Amino acid sequence: MTSDASDSPLRKANLTRRPTNLWSAFTVFRHGQCDPAGIVYTPKFFDVFNQIIEKWFCECLNIDYYTVLGPRGIGLGYATASADFFIPCMMGEKIEVFLRVAKVGNKSYALTLHAMKGEDEALRGHFVTVTTSLETRQSIQIPDDIRQALVAYGERTNIAKD
Repeated sequence: MTSDASDSPLRKANLTRRPTNLWSAFTVFRHGQCDPAGIVYTPKFFDVFNQIIEKWFCECLNIDYYTVLGPRGIGLGYATASADFFIPCMMGEKIEVFLRVAKVGNKSYALTLHAMKGEDEALRGHFVTVTTSLETRQSIQIPDDIRQALVAYGERTNIAKD
């Protein structure tokens, strides 16, 4: 039995409209992020997603991402990082990435990033971040200021009740 890609459960799961209640940022794919055919390399998406998360911390949560990692000594490492790809992204294309807080736990939180090309979702990133002490390399409780910012954003944007 053969299956068409359009029948894929992932294809059907993509957004049918642009999120209007989520913070977003634009990025353009550059020559160095693409293969000779002009298609964006898969690992470059994770780099872009990480840049978007850093920007979101600073611009939306009003928490300096670099102060968290540097002077505060708090690691924000990914326990899980995955992506679902719906349509290819090409050199020179601009995408808008929307960020959603999917879940906030005691020592970790989950983010979903929706990368949109116009009205179409090109890909979706899923990240579970664990807060750690950079000194002990052990997981720690999410610091209060970060937790409060995550929860407040989630409440403003209809956090998922998974």
